[in-house]
Amino acid sequence: MATILELYRVDYWKYRAEGNANIVLQYIGPHSRFRNTVLRLRKADRLDDSRTGLEGTNFGDNTLTMKNLTKESLFATEVIGLLLGQQFVEQLIAVALPPGFLSSLALAMEPSRPESRRQKGIDMAQSVGFLALDHTRFIKPSPGQSDVAVEIKPKWGFLTKSAFLRKNQDIKRRKCRFCMYQHQKLKIGQEGGLSKYCPIDLFSGTELMVHDALDSLVDTPQNNLRLFVDGIQHPVSRESTTQCFSELATSTSPQPQEQQQKRKSKWMEGDDHLDYEEDDSGPVRLTEVLTQILIESPLLRRLGRLQQALDSLDVETIHRLYTNLLEHDFSLTEPTVEEFLGTAEAFMDRTDMDEMMTEDQETFETHNASGLGFEPEDDLDDLPESLKLHFIREFLLSATLKDCSVLVTIKRDTSAAAGAMTANTTSSSRLEVDTGSPEFHEACHRIKVKEEMFMYKITCIDLDPKKMTSVPMYLEKDRTIVKHYLATVGDREATCGAN
Repeated sequence: MATILELYRVDYWKYRAEGNANIVLQYIGPHSRFRNTVLRLRKADRLDDSRTGLEGTNFGDNTLTMKNLTKESLFATEVIGLLLGQQFVEQLIAVALPPGFLSSLALAMEPSRPESRRQKGIDMAQSVGFLALDHTRFIKPSPGQSDVAVEIKPKWGFLTKSAFLRKNQDIKRRKCRFCMYQHQKLKIGQEGGLSKYCPIDLFSGTELMVHDALDSLVDTPQNNLRLFVDGIQHPVSRESTTQCFSELATSTSPQPQEQQQKRKSKWMEGDDHLDYEEDDSGPVRLTEVLTQILIESPLLRRLGRLQQALDSLDVETIHRLYTNLLEHDFSLTEPTVEEFLGTAEAFMDRTDMDEMMTEDQETFETHNASGLGFEPEDDLDDLPESLKLHFIREFLLSATLKDCSVLVTIKRDTSAAAGAMTANTTSSSRLEVDTGSPEFHEACHRIKVKEEMFMYKITCIDLDPKKMTSVPMYLEKDRTIVKHYLATVGDREATCGAN
């Protein structure tokens, strides 16, 4: 765990974004070696009084702190890295948080936070944060070129095909979790309208469906799509996702300098109402480049297949295993990193990943069902406790993959060497952060779209371990979503992913 004195000034940090579990701050200080880094801090419920006043008590050498640190950092790099591939998982460097620093940060960041997220605040009990690469930027900037990044929260990429599914839950074979949940979120006022996006389309691997899914995300981004230009978040719209390439970067058909500067100024001022062309003869649009990247990269396909394979029993059956263990007075402690790693290794041992990635959907689902070692007709109560635990942990790994984000960063490649390169060329960049600490690195790829060469990197973030004690909550939420959907919509809508 590093103690890096240059980091501990509040004015060196700026609010970037946050989710339910973590808040992310961007480094804006003077030290060049941290120029492309962010600080990730854990959040806690403000009503949890047991954590109040604990700031800094674990600063330094503390066994509990190191155990939590190991679980948070090594879970992503070791466990999820084994499943997804290390090249797709962000690196985390643990940094100590001195007394007084967190409370000052919390006070400074509060005005920038959205009201909807303020039911939780920075966890004052933590003594360790995580320094990570700012994946909205490239380590090596290109003069005159903008870095454009899109953060996608793809959610569940499959329709449940579990043989263990009960008849009253059969709608889950036709409608995906995301689409059904939209109606529940609308009811409780969490969203103002239904999203046009369906994850099944994004995960399909079919160019037209992937492109339609991205267009739907642009039209109704909710919290599933964020756009960054040169590390600064911008509103998402059809206009903005077009202008980020056609105006902020050098175009192959440049406009007169005066006109180009005028339109760029309007863009930077937040004016999205700009004329643009969407035909094939026009400039390359962001959604076109993203479509080709998501089809070319194995990450999205692997993510979707793993989500489904690790959730082969469905939450109803997982909850039965969970309650059965409790009824037999089995102590259900939260899994350690070593136990999660053992679960991932056992899954990999029974799974041919190359085959899983290449076989068609029907064959994949057949192989997945046959690899469990037991059938729906079997008495689940008779399964060994170790096997029950194994499948609960697999389900928790799937939950992590369902809740992660995919960050794609893109820029035009106008280097002298680009003309001689073809698509799929890979290069690497490194950023040295601290003597004795691991270097951050990024794997950059090249892709050709509309005769233009682009450089991109793709990373999976927000890979936090899920809790065993959350299984009852997962079941309750699942039942509520299905019940509300059937009551309000019924079974009259088309199957998700159907052409």
